Order: sequence, then structure tokens, then C-alpha cells
Amino acid sequence: MLCHIRKSPAFVLLFKTAFALQAVAQDSARTTVGGFVDAYFAYSLQSHPYQMRSYTTQPLRHDEFNLNLGFVEVKHQSDFVRGRFALQTGTYVESNLAAEPDLLKLILEASVGTRIGQNVWIDLGIFPSHIGFEGIVSKDNWTYSRSLVADYSPYYEAGLSATWTISGKVSLRGLVLNGWQNINETNKDKALGTQLQYKPSEDVLLNWSSFVGNEQPDSAASQPRIFNDLYAVWTLSPTWSLAIVLDFGFQKEASGSSYDPWHGSSVMVKHLLDDQWAIAGRVEYFSDEHGILIPTGTPDNFQTISTSLNIDYAPAANVVWRIEGRLFDSRDPIYPSITGVEKTDGFIAVSAALSI
Repeated sequence: MLCHIRKSPAFVLLFKTAFALQAVAQDSARTTVGGFVDAYFAYSLQSHPYQMRSYTTQPLRHDEFNLNLGFVEVKHQSDFVRGRFALQTGTYVESNLAAEPDLLKLILEASVGTRIGQNVWIDLGIFPSHIGFEGIVSKDNWTYSRSLVADYSPYYEAGLSATWTISGKVSLRGLVLNGWQNINETNKDKALGTQLQYKPSEDVLLNWSSFVGNEQPDSAASQPRIFNDLYAVWTLSPTWSLAIVLDFGFQKEASGSSYDPWHGSSVMVKHLLDDQWAIAGRVEYFSDEHGILIPTGTPDNFQTISTSLNIDYAPAANVVWRIEGRLFDSRDPIYPSITGVEKTDGFIAVSAALSI
């Protein structure tokens, strides 16, 4: 009887179909090993008393050749499973993960994801932030240094993420997180995040990301933080691109029911000169007059205008050399110098980045 079943056309067809599906699944799965190196030299335009620069994270060190970020990674991707494990080091890590335990500082990403349904992915672990136009990989950004809105919103997060690709134009993401850029939990509360992206055409991308959570320790009164990140990117022509970023947030006062605001905005333009050369510029403003994110101890806290200009040379698709000049002008004197504290600051940075 069993032998008869095995020889039946239906059984043979079912066996061949299962074997074919297994082969397709195996063929679609791939595991890759890669890495990234971003080396730099930065020099402040005024006499600087410290090696570490103030109020910016990248590039961090003054008058020093150093590594901004280096990482190695293993990535796995198939039709239904994905994951990434990446270890990092550099002055970016020194600045942005200063509050994390030493072992966790090494983790750039450690996440596992599974596809459920047709267009929904569930990911769990440590992964890059859902907030912001600029990421930690400098080669992929328009300018070398990060804008103030990028430096003062999360670069990374830990939690559970669900991403739904609704169509070729719309995607929606929801997250449950430990908090505002922290791996180790700092209180008993969890934070929530969302991201909505809309691509009405090949030349336009619109993004809205949000965050809601309490970042105070359990020993202090709850101060809910509400944050929104909006940006739009236009490809104006084959050689010109424009990006506009607007961030604004509110946090409840320690006493009372009022909420204190902060906000920042950035406008970036990029122009491709040819296949190897490009220039990009940025103008931005950041205001945190209540010292929610950037307490300076001065009457107006952090209210700063910044401009930057960079020239890029890419001799190959995975290599970028950059030189960038950047200026800061604050309402209060907050930038340390040998002679005291100044309202202005600036630097010139040279960098080389390689992705493999």
C-alpha cells in the first residue's frame, strides 16, 4: 500500500513541489560579511583647550588623527528571516554610548527579524534609530559631520519593531523601545515610536517619525517626552538634490503640568559634479532654550546656528574622501577656548571612508 502511494502521480507531484520550494528557499537565503572604516583629522578654527570638542559628536577629537567609526558585520537575509550582528569602535562610540556598559558599547546592531504575512517584518534587538535623515555611516550622508538635529536625536535603539510595506509608495513602522537612545533600561517605563514614509514618485521621499516616552529615573517624577521628526528629500535633477528636516519636541516640566519645547531645522543641498566629485552644503538652527537635551548653564542654554560645506571625492563606489568646513554661532558663549568661553566655534575635517 505504502509503495503504491509513493508511486502515485499525486505523491510524486507533491514531493517534487516540496523539493522545488525547499531549493528556492535555500537559493534565496544569503549570509554576508562586511565592514566599514571612517578615519579623520579635525582641527578647530579657534584655540581649543581640550582634545574633545563640545556640543557635537562627529568628528569628536581636536587636532588628532583618529577613527570616527569602524565596524565589522555579519548579515543574513532570506525570504522569511533576516538578522545582523555588528561590532563597533571609534570616537563616535566614545561619545554616543558613554552611558552604556562597556560590553554593550561594542554593539552596533544585534537584531533578528521574521516576516509574517505578505509584507510585514517583526524585528527584535538593538538596531539603528527609526528617527532622522542622517545615520552613523558617514559615507551614506550628504555631509561628513552630522547636523545638530541628528546629533540630538537617537542614533540607535533597543526594542521590538514591526514594519509594514503597505505598497511601493507607503510603509509604516511601529516600535516598543527601552527609551531615548539607550540599550540598558533606565526606568520601568517603555517608550513608543512610529515611522511613516511616503514616496509619491521616484524623485520625492517624505518621512514622519515620532517618539513618546518618559526618560526620568524611577526615583523622579515622570516627565513624558513627545518628539516628532519630519523630513523631505527631492531629487531635483540628475545632479541636484535637496533635503529639508524639521524636528520638534516637548517634555513635561518636573513640577506642574506645562511642557517645555525644543526644535531644530536643517536644509541641505547636494550637487554631483561628475561620477567622482560632489559638493554639499547645510544651513541649520537648533533651539533648546530650556536645556532639555543640551543644558549649558547659560541664560539661553543652547540656541545655535550652524553652516557647513564639504567637497567629496569618490575614486571608487565604496570609497569617499571628504573635506568639510563647519561654523557654529550661538546666542550665549558656550564654546571653550584658551582665553575663555566664546559664542562661535568651527572646524575643518578631512576624512576617508571605506565600506566592504
